[in-house]
Amino acid sequence: MPSPGTRPSEAPPAEAVSAGPAPVVHDESSETLSEARPPAWAPVVEILAYVALVLVADRVWGQGNRFADIEPHPFWAIVLLMAVHYGTREALMATAAASVALLAWHLPPQGFEQSIHDYAIEVLLRPMLWMVTALVLGELRVRHQQIHEVALGHLANARRRLELLSRAYGEMTVAKERLETRLAGQLRTATGMFQAARALETLDPGRVLAGAADLMAVALNARAFSIYRLQGDTLVLAAAQGWAAGASRAERFGPGTPLFQAVVGGQRVVSVSTEVGEAALAGEGLMAGPLIDPSSGRLLGMLKVEDLAFLDFNLSSLQTFTAMTEWIAASYANACTHAASQIEDTATHLYGMTFLDRQAAYMTEVALRFGFDLTLLFFRVNTDDLPADERQAIPAALGEVSRRVLRRTDLAFNHEPPGTQFAVLLPGATADGVVVVARKLVEGLSEARGYPVPCTTQVRVLSRADQLPSRTDQRGTPAEADLVA
Repeated sequence: MPSPGTRPSEAPPAEAVSAGPAPVVHDESSETLSEARPPAWAPVVEILAYVALVLVADRVWGQGNRFADIEPHPFWAIVLLMAVHYGTREALMATAAASVALLAWHLPPQGFEQSIHDYAIEVLLRPMLWMVTALVLGELRVRHQQIHEVALGHLANARRRLELLSRAYGEMTVAKERLETRLAGQLRTATGMFQAARALETLDPGRVLAGAADLMAVALNARAFSIYRLQGDTLVLAAAQGWAAGASRAERFGPGTPLFQAVVGGQRVVSVSTEVGEAALAGEGLMAGPLIDPSSGRLLGMLKVEDLAFLDFNLSSLQTFTAMTEWIAASYANACTHAASQIEDTATHLYGMTFLDRQAAYMTEVALRFGFDLTLLFFRVNTDDLPADERQAIPAALGEVSRRVLRRTDLAFNHEPPGTQFAVLLPGATADGVVVVARKLVEGLSEARGYPVPCTTQVRVLSRADQLPSRTDQRGTPAEADLVA
């Protein structure tokens, strides 16, 4: 039990009262309770006011003996009130005030046969009873207040724990939902990667590039990416996906560009995560890497990612990107090797691209010798905005349309990039006649697919009927106009 007059705020800590540690944490309820306590001077005012009121009542209505002959004495009320309401200290103050008000200048006369001890007991009996009562009841009140403070501390701690548990439960629920979403996404990604990987298991270079686009979208969640082929000493765009309209993206990288020197010259993967990679990319993308045939070590081109979600750009994505370059390069090299050995493409039933230069040179020699027109038509289908299944269906549809539209003497070839660009060798056709043929090809392809297919055509005149045979003109004269259908 604390010493007399100890306030609840000065009581021992909760650990000394309760069985276990319970640090007091103030919350709104305890702060409200503290603010509701009366000020320190309130008990003094109450005691003086009550004592004064009793003395006035004795003077007006009593006998003027300060109610000495009344039991219980009216001063008991203030002592009990201070003890049960405030505590020991206020009760002792009320005892002192009541004792002074009762005995000051009003001591009872000592009897003739009364000893000093009996007289002291008679005079001090009431003040001593008041003091003992103040001590007992006041300490009980202090003890009660201490227990109340400890209970408030436990309540505050319980509320704090409840808040922490509620917050932790909410965070755990969110984490669980994220894990479930990620797990479902990983399952979908694994399925999508398997399907995209099957698209790479083909011997058609065009379908390999289409499958590579699907694989990049699934494995890296890339929003925009492109594939470049190495033609001579220049990287030329072969396929692209996700490029925004009006975006200024380079379609060629020469040997003087930093990206060409890093990817082709250095044969390394670069990314904006490093200063050297950021300088090499120069705003053209987030990461780029060489496409190297693992069997022969021959560099085929470059794979570049232009747009990627912020959370998807990490060390794991860089490692996945490096693996994708090797995978795509191996599949594309196998497809190109097979296509080079084929006279006729199995998907489009057109001649292979390796025979274009040979046939064009031979027919140019014949046209120049015998004096007839010979024109070469380049027909490119813009498949960037088309879905994957449409990109894969375009070559076969164009092969069917070309067999229906072209003459039996016309020769149609696959061209680079495979699956999107084709070449038609037209003996006896002038440049104006080739425009009509190009328009028929575009209309036939749009009719076969059921929607307008965006195409671009370019005409190159190899020989004219009015041109005299000359050894210096065997390579023909390229036309100056590009015709967009």
